[in-house]
Amino acid sequence: MNILLLSQFFSTTRGGGEYVFSIVAKKLAENDNKVFVITNKIEGEDYKDLKNIQVIFVPPLLQYKGGLPPGFSDNIRYAINAIKQGLKIIKNEKIDIIHSNNFAPALAGSILSSLTSRPHITTVHDIFSLCGKNYWKEWGRQSDVSRMNVWLAPFFEKFMIKLRYHCIHTVSDATKEDLLKFGAKKPIHVIHNAIESTQVGNTKQNPLQFVYVGRLVFYKNLEVAIKAVDIARKTEPEIKLILVGSGPHRRTLEEMVKKLGLEKNIEFKGYVTAEVKSRIISESAALVFPSLCEGFGLVILEAYEKKKPVLVSDIKPMSDIVSDGVTGHVLDSRDEKMWAQALLDTIKNPEQAKLTGQSGYQKLVTQYSQESMYQKIVKMYQEVMPAHKSL
Repeated sequence: MNILLLSQFFSTTRGGGEYVFSIVAKKLAENDNKVFVITNKIEGEDYKDLKNIQVIFVPPLLQYKGGLPPGFSDNIRYAINAIKQGLKIIKNEKIDIIHSNNFAPALAGSILSSLTSRPHITTVHDIFSLCGKNYWKEWGRQSDVSRMNVWLAPFFEKFMIKLRYHCIHTVSDATKEDLLKFGAKKPIHVIHNAIESTQVGNTKQNPLQFVYVGRLVFYKNLEVAIKAVDIARKTEPEIKLILVGSGPHRRTLEEMVKKLGLEKNIEFKGYVTAEVKSRIISESAALVFPSLCEGFGLVILEAYEKKKPVLVSDIKPMSDIVSDGVTGHVLDSRDEKMWAQALLDTIKNPEQAKLTGQSGYQKLVTQYSQESMYQKIVKMYQEVMPAHKSL
């Protein structure tokens, strides 16, 4: 097959959805499919040449801004340029499938499908408008957030569902349920995420260290983790939580840490390389992930790979991926005392934590393999290719 992938980021380090898209491209290429990717280039990012993958960069050049998405003008410029380049590629390379990743790429994919009659699949990771009635209001309160994006984003989420596509690819049953609530009419394929294996050298384990990896945005609910550390340090004064990632909520979290006097217990690492991230996870006793809204939560699989327990909120799909008492702890998202107790239990029972981490690794191997994801992606493509002619 010849596949055209549309994604504003095509990176293994700049976001979960984009990371998964890069894995899909690699698996397709490894199996002798030809893959063409239209993307924006990220300032300072290195891109490797891979067999059977041709990456076409279009304006604008983007700066990675932590948890902030591209601006409205960046989205429009990407869509216009992707359509121009996409028409040439579809004509010259006999493209079989157009597969887009969220928002502006979905718009470009829809228009390209209409102009060329090629089947279009769009990937939707989250429906943020269903993450609570005040989601966009809270988003707008964060530092350096575009007011135009706050106003336009909920309308564009609804508009995206009405674009031309032949099916939707999503990553969890929870997002599928949200898509149905949002009015999606075409078939929805739930294909769970997978990760690439990463190797790290020998690391010194710190039984008092915990780690969070992700964007620093309000719905990640890191306040409950910070409060939990404040409670737990009364029993374990040397307890430490490392926050890996950046985003518009960082200033608020830093102020909270300072107010509670937790500067020695909580460290803001900011953006780190994939290698450093893997090392920090390997060193830590467990992953802390108290998010209130997720399409999947890819970092959970990264913790499983390192045989680490995972502490998550009792919210789908995290509560589906983490089995309470087996691969981690599923906790009340607002109860910092419960989170503090889970931290202390992990510290006090290292052998049980080790067994829990090993159970997580087994779950990763059996339920979230790259090969399984690839086979389901290909099956989806094959179902759409003959079906699109009658749509």
